[in-house]
Amino acid sequence: MKIRFAVVRPDLLKQVRAEVEELLHAVNVGDMDGVDMSTTRLIELTIDCTSINLSEQEWCAFLNGIRAKNPDFESTYLLPGIMCAPLFPQISVSGEYVLELPIYGNLQEENVNV
Repeated sequence: MKIRFAVVRPDLLKQVRAEVEELLHAVNVGDMDGVDMSTTRLIELTIDCTSINLSEQEWCAFLNGIRAKNPDFESTYLLPGIMCAPLFPQISVSGEYVLELPIYGNLQEENVNV
């Protein structure tokens, strides 16, 4: 598994938020087909956005750093950019949102703008 972090362009934010809601619903009811469909749509929506893939180990280290500062933090796929600034040191993401998306097996994307 890899975790993809994509800086969501402002013109895509509304669509990404709506799809994240669909993904959360699918996760909460255990609809794995819905999870796969939403994940695929989110990848397609953000394919041209600046992104980075982290290994599961890198992701855990990143989350541990956030939780050290904010123990109540819960990830809901769409994060305030300021939280992800260390992942994107070359750009300012403080006013943006970043999509945090686990990518499993057959959903591994091939043409991500990393």
